[in-house]
Amino acid sequence: MVLYLYISSNDSSEDTNRILRYSCDKNGILSLSDGGSIRSGGEGINNNTHGKLGPNDNDTPLVIDRARKLLFSVNGHSDTIAVLKIDEDGALSHVEGSPFHSHGVMPNSLSIAGDTLLASNRNEDYHRPELLRDENGASYVSFKVDKNGHLNHVEKILIGGGHKPTQIHFAQSTGSIAFGNDFQVDADFDGDGTRSLLAGAATSVQGQLHSFVVSEKSELTEIERIAVPETNGEYSYLGMDGVPSLPLGLWTHPTQNILYVGFVTRNEVGVFEFVDGAKLKFVGSVKNSGQDICWLLTNRAGTRLYTINNLPRKEYGDSGSSVTTYDITGDKARLPVEIHRIVLPSEAAAFRNNRNLMQPGSTAFQCCLSPSEEFLFVIAQRINQTEENTSTSGNGVFTLLIDENGVPSAISDYRDLLSDGVAARCRPQGLACLEL
Repeated sequence: MVLYLYISSNDSSEDTNRILRYSCDKNGILSLSDGGSIRSGGEGINNNTHGKLGPNDNDTPLVIDRARKLLFSVNGHSDTIAVLKIDEDGALSHVEGSPFHSHGVMPNSLSIAGDTLLASNRNEDYHRPELLRDENGASYVSFKVDKNGHLNHVEKILIGGGHKPTQIHFAQSTGSIAFGNDFQVDADFDGDGTRSLLAGAATSVQGQLHSFVVSEKSELTEIERIAVPETNGEYSYLGMDGVPSLPLGLWTHPTQNILYVGFVTRNEVGVFEFVDGAKLKFVGSVKNSGQDICWLLTNRAGTRLYTINNLPRKEYGDSGSSVTTYDITGDKARLPVEIHRIVLPSEAAAFRNNRNLMQPGSTAFQCCLSPSEEFLFVIAQRINQTEENTSTSGNGVFTLLIDENGVPSAISDYRDLLSDGVAARCRPQGLACLEL
């Protein structure tokens, strides 16, 4: 058996977005596989707005249907979804007709269950401002995946109000319930409206959660949308008064009807039960020792919850992003207990972002577990994409070793993606792995 890791380069140059394929050895060391990569048939998103919150704040832009050996990946700027077959040697090839239209603007998250693919269309491409400012431009969409891997559009739900989705996620305990979350921060923090206030002329800071039911025909029905409840969590990094509690990142328990949500502006994990079908009931929240909790993931057994925390925690002297581990065994599933935190070194120089805050030039974004759950892979992006940044470092993948307690306790490898042809101007995103 060979472990393969797939990563999207998210290249925004014309028709150069690519899926890279790596093999991973028993120590977690990655090697670019023969053939290297394949074009995904479109363009990624270029967020060159000096650290602007938004466009790249998403999860699961690349997912794998392990049963059917299909890989799905977004081309954000091209408004398409690539569908590729995975061969026995891990190599990729497009299914006929790929890439397929996302039936929206800027697809950024995917989730697969059975023969239904769900997608969120964020509509926050700063190189298409006239579309970005359309208050009804964001959506959640469902597709039926046929036996050949073709995407057949079924349903589209407009979000409205200028909300911007970051993630769509099928509940792990059932293929008939899904959740989405919206996160938008558009504010002129630094007094340079051309760089900071881009979605409109007024400050907009908002977020919400959605619950859906999905039929056997892949019909998508929204059950409710709710604001994230206010808690006593500490005020976060945004640097402006009155910032509400906002969601960024969500994941479900593998066997129980529990939804975990990153309360990014409170540095907390929110816990919800879904009852009476897909309705959400707030259980409570717990502290997170990282800064900017953004992306969440559980192990298969439902004993560990991992969170990726985007920025350093200053009071702890962090040098970079962090990964937090929670115990969610038994009753702790409803009140997770933090048991570990590991800091990832920043691979690029710090800079002053458009919130007038110093931040590392490279920070952690998304993650995935190996099928054996021996490794946790975490992707890092080069954040400062403005012309004044002449450094080419910052895009890479960390391999974390998971110990006998289910804790990612040590870093075994860092793979610099520049050496694999991922341009420094890219912000690679999306990763998933498969054992063949």
